[in-house]
Amino acid sequence: MKTIQRMAYLVCVLMMAGWAMAQTSATADLRGTVKDPNGAVIQGATVTVRDDARNFERSVQTNGTGYFTLLSLPPGNYTLTVAAKGFARQVAKNVGLTVGQVADYPVIMQLATTETEVTVTGEPLLVETAKTSTSTTIGQQRIEDLPINGRNYVNFSLTNSQVQRDVAPSIGAAPTSGLNFGGQRARSNAVNVDGMDAVDNGVNGIRSTLSQEGVQEFQIITNGYEAEYGRASGGVVNIITKSGTNDFHGSAFGYLRNRNFQAQNPFTNTPDPAYTRVQAGTAFGGALKKDK
Repeated sequence: MKTIQRMAYLVCVLMMAGWAMAQTSATADLRGTVKDPNGAVIQGATVTVRDDARNFERSVQTNGTGYFTLLSLPPGNYTLTVAAKGFARQVAKNVGLTVGQVADYPVIMQLATTETEVTVTGEPLLVETAKTSTSTTIGQQRIEDLPINGRNYVNFSLTNSQVQRDVAPSIGAAPTSGLNFGGQRARSNAVNVDGMDAVDNGVNGIRSTLSQEGVQEFQIITNGYEAEYGRASGGVVNIITKSGTNDFHGSAFGYLRNRNFQAQNPFTNTPDPAYTRVQAGTAFGGALKKDK
């Protein structure tokens, strides 16, 4: 019995280790330095980010050099608040963080006078000074607005000039991403969904992902990616799904192609070719429990 228990324990450990190794970056990092109007650093300042839609909040304090780091933030739209003794509280709204982003946001505090709060208007300028990879993020607006054939949203990656369509045919039930990064075949790419590997390691095909309605954004990394993406010799597609909010929302869609009203291929030798394709569905989301 003890031998069986030890074997079961070993299997569980190996499964957990494999699951941990399969995880990749599905979050964003925000960091920066808080200074006073003269450029001196402010230590002990409280930096808070909050996403009201998901009731998510994270706070840190600046260190002895005025530096703060907020790690592993879910991609989204945040309000950043900085408070320090003797200074007016600073609030920056619409701080948008995308998947895989490592953003620097410098903060200049104002001395406390009659104004107890300083609100930064407009979209804050975030810079990435330490990132070595070349990447592009396809946001939700582009996913919803751009025309697409077959509702395969991964094809939006072709809006990046460094990505081409892979013309090699897929094999049966093991389709590929259909994307060519730097001349590598489509089976050399990595596709991740919320940080988890979506590649079938047996044939390097892509497992079924999710509906276009369930995608918040996805990142295309063409080269120079970090070690967690090391299995890909081509490129990386990093998909992030939508998360629920307190507000209930939904959508319905329907797409139809039929030979009676669609244009024919001018090079076809078949008169009135039979082709009909219907794609329809609905999506609905919200909170199972308020603020959860």
